[in-house]
Amino acid sequence: MRQNDDSQRRRGGTVPAARHPRERLVEQDLCDRFNTHRADVRLALFELEKKGIVQRIPNRGAIVRDLTPREVMDIYAVREELEVMAARILPFPVDETELAKLDQLQRQHSAAIDNEDMLTVFYTNLYFHQALFGLCGNPCLIETIRQLEQKVYGIRFYANAFPEALNQARRDHLEMVMALRAARRNDLIALARSHLKPSPQAYIRAYERRFGPSTQV
Repeated sequence: MRQNDDSQRRRGGTVPAARHPRERLVEQDLCDRFNTHRADVRLALFELEKKGIVQRIPNRGAIVRDLTPREVMDIYAVREELEVMAARILPFPVDETELAKLDQLQRQHSAAIDNEDMLTVFYTNLYFHQALFGLCGNPCLIETIRQLEQKVYGIRFYANAFPEALNQARRDHLEMVMALRAARRNDLIALARSHLKPSPQAYIRAYERRFGPSTQV
């Protein structure tokens, strides 16, 4: 079971660890980077192509699909409203078992930052927010939040390049758990909004440095 979990995690990390839009994804390079088999890489690319994260170009192979600044802004605008909705309807008080789960994920995320383990940073952040918004109890809302998360997997790595952004993220996680524990809904909503800002801002700056200013913004 552990082997299957590790394999799934490597597949899921194939594109998030490739930081640049339009970057070519070479199967053997990905095998070497993730210490996995070509079959895992091919399955990952197939799954991520279905999600719109990878694009296949004839005679060139797979590349990381780039999102324009306008697309990123649109996605994050919807994410913000959905995640605020989840925070707004989340029932209080939160069970101590759920709070303990969030505490553990926060500690793992913080340790990964200290160890400069960016793949673990990515996944512990992902699992923290899935656990947090899963508390809202609305399956349709939870599913929609996760679908939009998938569209911007690679974008998070842009903010993760800056130590201050990582430190702010871990402070936000601590404050989110404190707000849940104290049933401070307004604080939780404010954190849900502000926590989303650094990643799209960092991505758009990097995109425009690489491809020039976007006329769509």
